[in-house]
Amino acid sequence: MSVTLLCLVKGNTLANAFPVHIDSDQLVGDLKEAIKDKIDVPAGFKAKELKLWNVSIPDDQDDLLRNLTLNDGDELLATREIATIVERLEPPVSTVTSSGEEELLDQVASLQALLNKSVHVFDVVVSSKRTKSFKWTVNIEHATLDGLKNSIRAMNQTPALENDGAVLNMLNDSGKFSPRDDQDLREMLQVFVSKSNFKFTVLIETPSKPFNEDLSKNTKNEKYKEALRKLFDELETRVATTPIDVSYEATKNIYLYTYLVSATYPFKDQVKVVPEKLIEGKNGRGNLDYSIESRTTGRIIGLVEVKKDGFKQGFAQATVQLESSLGRKRKANEIG
Repeated sequence: MSVTLLCLVKGNTLANAFPVHIDSDQLVGDLKEAIKDKIDVPAGFKAKELKLWNVSIPDDQDDLLRNLTLNDGDELLATREIATIVERLEPPVSTVTSSGEEELLDQVASLQALLNKSVHVFDVVVSSKRTKSFKWTVNIEHATLDGLKNSIRAMNQTPALENDGAVLNMLNDSGKFSPRDDQDLREMLQVFVSKSNFKFTVLIETPSKPFNEDLSKNTKNEKYKEALRKLFDELETRVATTPIDVSYEATKNIYLYTYLVSATYPFKDQVKVVPEKLIEGKNGRGNLDYSIESRTTGRIIGLVEVKKDGFKQGFAQATVQLESSLGRKRKANEIG
């Protein structure tokens, strides 16, 4: 590898310095030959008669040359390799840092201390509608979603958390996060710590389940299975003995009653089906085909009016009569 050495004849100023290019694996003796070719020397002067010293002088401190003393210990021996001179000439690594560098180093050290720390205190706001927060102290290496939910329950009345499908979404200046397991939560908290952002908002969401999912879950209960079995048996008997003829209101009535009975059967201790229910109120009085009533209070839960044609007409009639029933003044013996 070729290196460049800046050389100066003793007694001259730095303005008279000149470069010498030489390979680092060559010897100081070779350097003397190269220097001899660049300076004026008397006739018959031999390169080996040159004496070289290793001197370090900043180029903006020319005044140091006036009192320059060459010590024998700094003289370069002809047998030394140039590489050893280069190593000695290289300036030491500066340990002085600017104020900006020191500030940056302090910030890095502070961040490293935060990352090494496991226990942190977060300001937690539940839902975006609330501004008051509570302190949540947690070891982020062992944080769990259940632990966060318990802390929220302890500080806030949050019925939504009791829903089996409740999920927690977090929002802060770093963005929106949706941790679905404990590991996701820990990684999220690590991000907050790395950005020195210790406040976040918890959004509690309760995604609705598909109707068929709830229906499938409920029908696995033994009492619902029994109700379905009874319905199928009853329908099989009625279809065999009373063919479905939609042109007759009475036929619709027979089949509708079968469905109503099966629907109320699992709750037979709480409700009952009452045929030909008399309804009266400010809009008049009359009998509806069926009503579903509470066994304990006698209150009407639902009304059904069967029509041969026009479902809307039957629905409207049932609605008006239900409103009449709810709006009329109840007798003393009807108040439970």
